[in-house]
Amino acid sequence: MDLTRIEPSNGAKYSPNLHGWLTNPRKKHRRMTSRVYRDRDGTLWIGMLDGKNLVGQKLMSVLVAGAQADSACWVNLKGLAEVENFWRDYEQDGRCAIDREHKGHFIGDESRWRVSGSERGCMWCGRHRQILRRWAEVVVREQWEAAPEGMMQTGSWYSI
Repeated sequence: MDLTRIEPSNGAKYSPNLHGWLTNPRKKHRRMTSRVYRDRDGTLWIGMLDGKNLVGQKLMSVLVAGAQADSACWVNLKGLAEVENFWRDYEQDGRCAIDREHKGHFIGDESRWRVSGSERGCMWCGRHRQILRRWAEVVVREQWEAAPEGMMQTGSWYSI
């Protein structure tokens, strides 16, 4: 992987925190050993496998904390499988490779969309379009409250 191709200076689609984690001078091995894996629950992980254990971190933690996200040894992760072609896809599509559904929010997200009326297109990957759907919802609420002073009790009911 050529880290110069995913530098944040090449565009907002590249995560400054992911780049910082990969290029941390105290953890030089990361640039050569980092792979992305998905577990059975859909969580993305970054690091390297050591037998059945992962030495690394949740990818979302890296996206939030950058170089400050520590690596750890994660044992017994269920259904861990490498995300094929992740780095190739990330180089091409940036953070859209992490959020294919285009439902997530990222720092710098305001540069992700080109909005035109009630439509928008992703400027990071150039392949995703969304339409704005509006609707109204009626909310009916009810709650019991203390009766005002002056209400008189008649039998088992109160009256004014």
